[in-house]
Amino acid sequence: MRNNSVVIATNAIFLADLLKEKLSYTNLKVYVAGNDSDLAAKMKSACPKFIFLENCFNGYGTDVYVQRTARHHKGVRIAVWAVSEVKPVAAARFIMAGADSFFSLRDSEKNIQAIVWRIASGQPYCPADVKALLDKDRACAVIGEGLTSREKEIIKMSADGKTNREIGNAMSLTVHTVKYHKANIYRKCGGNTVVDILVNGIRRGVVDLDEIG
Repeated sequence: MRNNSVVIATNAIFLADLLKEKLSYTNLKVYVAGNDSDLAAKMKSACPKFIFLENCFNGYGTDVYVQRTARHHKGVRIAVWAVSEVKPVAAARFIMAGADSFFSLRDSEKNIQAIVWRIASGQPYCPADVKALLDKDRACAVIGEGLTSREKEIIKMSADGKTNREIGNAMSLTVHTVKYHKANIYRKCGGNTVVDILVNGIRRGVVDLDEIG
């Protein structure tokens, strides 16, 4: 059972103090983790309900870190936050990887307080521009039903960085046929680039971020 607590994961202690102040009006016990091993220890000992994960914490890709955290700590609510500007498409990837919320410390003081309170109350939050991307992506998910096993394999190989020719050689297909299958993937899942294939593959569970790179 998860305790009524939150772990703030950040490499900057002064930022942890800022968020601790915003959480002081809740009944959550607050822990701070300054590095990867510290975070692992506190997640195990505190068994928190929430983790406030700084973007690029400890130098890791945030979407990868979110997915691993969600997998290893079932039931924890993950809120990703950032100091510097993060493009909406990147923030949307955090949500698709398993985070419940995303917010930026660039927001006004009053709004940050309200956002943190909302998250600590168990309600998800993301800015309007991020939500618009997510809504669009979820609409694509409905259209994207019915991927074939061959299309799923092409998604995996594309996510691994393989070219059309390399995919064709591995699957005994011509480059033209690979392009044909990719066109079907775009039609079913939305998008028109290899990045779109990767994002949709993650969303649909075809691609595991731990297997990439």
